Amino acid sequence: MKKLIIGILLLTISLSGCAGLPQIPALTIPTAAVLATPIPNGPTKTPVTGTVPTVNTPVVISPTAAVPTVETKISPTMPSLPDIDPEKTVSLFIEGKKANANFALASALLSAKFAAQVKDDAGLQAILGSNAVIGEYKVGIPSYSADAMTASLDSTIYLPEPSNVRFNLVMENNEWKIDGLTILTQSGEYPATPEGVILGFLASYQESPDRMSSFLTSTRRAQQPPGGSTAMLQISGNFEGMVIQSAAVNPDPPTASIVVVIQAGGKNYPRKFILTRDIAGWGIEAIEVVKE
Repeated sequence: MKKLIIGILLLTISLSGCAGLPQIPALTIPTAAVLATPIPNGPTKTPVTGTVPTVNTPVVISPTAAVPTVETKISPTMPSLPDIDPEKTVSLFIEGKKANANFALASALLSAKFAAQVKDDAGLQAILGSNAVIGEYKVGIPSYSADAMTASLDSTIYLPEPSNVRFNLVMENNEWKIDGLTILTQSGEYPATPEGVILGFLASYQESPDRMSSFLTSTRRAQQPPGGSTAMLQISGNFEGMVIQSAAVNPDPPTASIVVVIQAGGKNYPRKFILTRDIAGWGIEAIEVVKE
């Protein structure tokens, strides 16, 4: 009972004592706005929120290296040599005619001037001969002008009989073009013997000097002395005849050495003819003076 009375008294004293104490205001948690309130004489502090700030990473642009300009120097060009030589041009022309190529194709190997003169297939046939049918042939070695812009070469062509044909060529647009075509000999079979070749050579001296080169080998035609084939004889006056003094023929290799006495202008001229044979027949390679 005593303990109950004592407890009531303590509770009463506690309640009455608390009423007399000063009231303490409730504790409040400051907000972001309060924290941002400037403090007198002090810096303003920005509150830290839960949002992660966006970081803008700066883009570093490296300077572009300037590419040096390379100066292109154009060296002067030398004139280029033609792709084909005069022999090839003539061979292509003959092969084309053997295959019955029309004038439109053949004219590609002719100079502009010569093509304009020939005009068509009929004009070309008139030069070769109305009954000409090209068979076997042999192209000679060209001889060039001093400036190497023109050339000429003789060829043996069977039309169907063997004929000596001279081709004149000119450099046009850096290509060899046929600028003329002349039939030098067209009188039956080419001589089959060394003696016949010499006789034909001397007969041409009197009748048609232009035909004399047709009796030379292709090598000799390209290397004639000044004055041409007539100068090889070293004679003067009209041809009156010849006398064969000796003849030696070797079958292998086919060569011949024939000594003749040429009668011209009332004088005698002893000469040795050196001949060789190829697929086109016998041809004069050299003429030597024989001392009496």
